[in-house]
Amino acid sequence: TGGEAGSGCYQNVQPGDCVVAFSRNDIFAIKREVETLTNYKCSVIYGSLPPQTRTDQARRFNDQNSGYDVLIASDAIGMGLNLNIKRIIFNSMYKIDGDGIAKLDHSAVKQISGRAGRRNSPFPNGDVTCRDPDDLEYLRELMSRDVPQIKKAGLLPTSSHIKLFYEALGEFNNAATPHVITDGTGVAQGLHRTLRQFQDMATLQGDFFLCRQSAMNVISKWLSHVPLSVEDKYMFCMAPVNTDNPRMMRTLTKFAEKYSRGEHYGLSHHLFALVGRTPESFEQLSVLCSLHNELELFLWLSMKFPGNLIEQQSAMVLKEQAIAMINYGLSNTDQLTLDHSYIGRDAELRAAWLRQREEMQYEDDDDDLVSYYG
Repeated sequence: TGGEAGSGCYQNVQPGDCVVAFSRNDIFAIKREVETLTNYKCSVIYGSLPPQTRTDQARRFNDQNSGYDVLIASDAIGMGLNLNIKRIIFNSMYKIDGDGIAKLDHSAVKQISGRAGRRNSPFPNGDVTCRDPDDLEYLRELMSRDVPQIKKAGLLPTSSHIKLFYEALGEFNNAATPHVITDGTGVAQGLHRTLRQFQDMATLQGDFFLCRQSAMNVISKWLSHVPLSVEDKYMFCMAPVNTDNPRMMRTLTKFAEKYSRGEHYGLSHHLFALVGRTPESFEQLSVLCSLHNELELFLWLSMKFPGNLIEQQSAMVLKEQAIAMINYGLSNTDQLTLDHSYIGRDAELRAAWLRQREEMQYEDDDDDLVSYYG
């Protein structure tokens, strides 16, 4: 049933339940409510947690003797984890995506719901429901549809493909392509333009498409001023970085700049100062997850572009410290401060989605008028 945060929306959860929410604050608020109003303890799983922590949280939830009977998670549960889920409960049918507010579609609902009920588990048959009764009709309608067959598969060009294409462009334009900028030594810096041309000109046979193009375009633009070979820039484009995170993108860019000058990138001082600090709020716990991801990025770059071994070893130590502090925070969530209403956030997303849909309708009506009077 609906209600204000803390009013008992989840006081009737049962062992094997998984509440799915799409923001960390929602996850933390629901976890606190369940552990306050019931005798159950909750495992949590969301995307920015370290892989080791996600695996440990899944293990606790699956172990019927661990005391962790309820799972609060994001849609990250659909990414390779085997979980003994009896019932999926959607906290909200709305989430933020790259284009604004999105209402969960058939594919997302089916993928998440499919985690409930698993052969050879304590719950071979699964159930699906949602917190807000107003969403039940929509959920039933989506669940009644058949799962569409996958029609296309993604392909990713290798650095050799991009290098050959880049050289062919140069030859075609008599080695004087107007889009290529050099640093004075002839080192090309226009990888983002090359990638765009490759996407426009690539011919794929069968049911295939080029994948990961958006992230690669963003990274290559950030590195457009760095004098590196096409192969090296392409390798940087493969880095495990969240392109929406400015801090991580700055780390990637500074590493590339140092590497282009033959220098070694050192760990930021803030990492040493913050990683070993015990989290006192859910916000600080989230910061620790971000710092861990930054260390993961540094270690990946250090493996692909070897440099200072001492810095690598320091990063490994800091990574383990970050994981330990994250695990400590998750085990002591009752001591962390949090001021958040998952009910209020759902209402905000729902209202924003309705406004967004109305604006799109107005734009379509304007287009129709232009076409009519054209």
